[in-house]
Amino acid sequence: MPDNPKRIRIGDRVVIYQRGKRMIYVADFWSDGEHRRQSLRTSNKKVAIQRAIKLEIDLASGVIHQVPPPKTIAAAIEDYTAFLKTEGRARKTLVKYEGIFKVFLAFLYEHRVSKLTQFTTACFDKFRAFRAKDHQKKTLYVESVVIKQFFKWCRSRKLIAENPISEVKLTKPMLVPKQGPNLPQMNALLAAMPVPLRTMVSILAFTGMRAGELQRLQPQDIDLAGGWIYIVSRDGLETKTRDSRKVPINTRLGAMLTAWPKTNKQWAFTMPASTKYPNGDHWVNIKRLNEDFQKVVKFLGLPIGREAGLTLHSLRHFFETFTVNAGIPQRVVDTWLGHRSDKSMAAVYYKLSDEESQRFMKMVPFGTGVSAAIAE
Repeated sequence: MPDNPKRIRIGDRVVIYQRGKRMIYVADFWSDGEHRRQSLRTSNKKVAIQRAIKLEIDLASGVIHQVPPPKTIAAAIEDYTAFLKTEGRARKTLVKYEGIFKVFLAFLYEHRVSKLTQFTTACFDKFRAFRAKDHQKKTLYVESVVIKQFFKWCRSRKLIAENPISEVKLTKPMLVPKQGPNLPQMNALLAAMPVPLRTMVSILAFTGMRAGELQRLQPQDIDLAGGWIYIVSRDGLETKTRDSRKVPINTRLGAMLTAWPKTNKQWAFTMPASTKYPNGDHWVNIKRLNEDFQKVVKFLGLPIGREAGLTLHSLRHFFETFTVNAGIPQRVVDTWLGHRSDKSMAAVYYKLSDEESQRFMKMVPFGTGVSAAIAE
């Protein structure tokens, strides 16, 4: 190659120079009889020379890794999503990832970054700063973890020679105790609600199930005769942990469910008839259910919101706090809630029998009867 003041020769085989608007250094060299150009992924001359020296050594020793053909980030995300589906990831997880990647790709499009080889640590930092403006630390952390997992997968599939964010360390935000109603507040809330909303909120409050689990509840899952609510993980309708469980129906909830009219619809609770669903057979919209719940919360002068107020998920906090304070062993409560975070051997060895489960639930002083909420 002819000498050029803008080109820097490294050893006998490699020449480096800057190209593009961002003045990124690239290396020109010959390998296996073919001319190749490889980005050194830096605009810093000192770093570029260090990387070029390593490349020169690899060429001299015969250890040279061919740079994978460039692939768009959008195409790689599509492949990664297909991989997650093959691995059997829960539908809720896939939907969450889809939302994160949609925002991520929109950000990259605005910054003219489309290929995997164009993504840098600086780009990752800019994305995090952009999301941090109006999102909670926990949301930012979760999104960052998902993106790091994606690029780690790309590296494992040899879609990129190096993972540009492999060495980025994320700080997991500390868990902040969430607000939950006490029993008098719970009673006041239920007393102020119309029957359909009151019944659904009572199930969430007195079983600790997640709102999504209530949404997918089917009529046969409510066994009044046996005294159980079955939370079933079905194909395509999996629970968060992908495990099924059952929770005893306490006396107060049992009275409400006995008064609830029987249905032949697929779902135990449905939305009212609409133009799109004239038969009123569509499952409950969780967002709307939360909005209806928070209207009552606001009406009673209680705080609303995720940070220091009440949401549907606060009912899960109520259930755990109230049952533990009633003297129910934490492992029993965890079993009812479907928690799997405990990695101790007790989580493997402990088994809650049906008899003990029913006995413990009878010890919880939720109150009795349909009118218990109004009686307070």
